[in-house]
Amino acid sequence: MSIIVSLGIVLLAGLIVASLQVPLGSLLLLYHSSLGRHVSAKTKRLVSSFISGAAFTFFILLAASCFLVSISNDLGVLPTYAHVALFVALFVLGMVAWFFYYRRRGSTELWLPRPFAEFINSRAEKTSSDAEAFSLGFIVVISELLFTTPLFVVSADAILHLKPEVAGLMLGAFTLLSILPLIVLRISLRTGKNLADVQRWRKKHTFFFRVFTGFGFVILAGFLFAFVILGGAL
Repeated sequence: MSIIVSLGIVLLAGLIVASLQVPLGSLLLLYHSSLGRHVSAKTKRLVSSFISGAAFTFFILLAASCFLVSISNDLGVLPTYAHVALFVALFVLGMVAWFFYYRRRGSTELWLPRPFAEFINSRAEKTSSDAEAFSLGFIVVISELLFTTPLFVVSADAILHLKPEVAGLMLGAFTLLSILPLIVLRISLRTGKNLADVQRWRKKHTFFFRVFTGFGFVILAGFLFAFVILGGAL
C-alpha cells in the first residue's frame, strides 16, 4: 500500500466519521440543557469536557485498532481476506447509512434505538460536572461503533503502512477530523449563532449528510478494492 493510498484512506475515513450525527446532536442537547441551568462559563467548561471525552475516545479506539491489527498476523498488517471482509462491510454500511441512518427523510431523528436515545437525552439534561460531560462524550462515540468499527480498522491498517512519525501525525489528523463538527459548532455559537439556527441548518442539510455518509462508505469501499485488494494481487 503506497503512502498516498494510506493517507487517502485515513483522511476519508475520518471525514465519514465526522459526518455521523450522534455526537453533534448530543452536544446540541447538552448546550440546550446547560444554558437553561448554568451560567455561561460553566456551560463552556461542560462543552470542552464533552469534546475532550469524544476526542479521547476516538484516539483510543483508533490506537487500539492499530495495536490489534499489528498483532493479528506476523506481517503486522491485514491479510487479503480481511480486506475483502472490510470491503463488504463498508459497502453494506453505505447502504444502511443511506436508507436507515435517519429514521425519516428531512428529519434529524437518528437510527439509535429509542431506549438508548432517551438515555443519552437524559444524560445530557442532567450533566452538571466536567466528569459527567467527559463520560457523555465517551458514550456517544461508543454508541456509533456499529458504523465506525470498520472505519477504525481500515484506518489502522493504512496507518501501519506509514513511517512511525507519519503514523503519529495521522492518528492526530483522524481524531481532529472526527471532532471537527463539534469544534465548528462551538465556534459558531460563540460567534453569534444560536441553537435554533444550528438545528435549522442541520435539518435543511439532512439530505446532504445522508448522501455524504452513504456514498462516503461506498467510495471508501471502492478505494479499498481498487488500490488494496486488486493492487495487492497484482
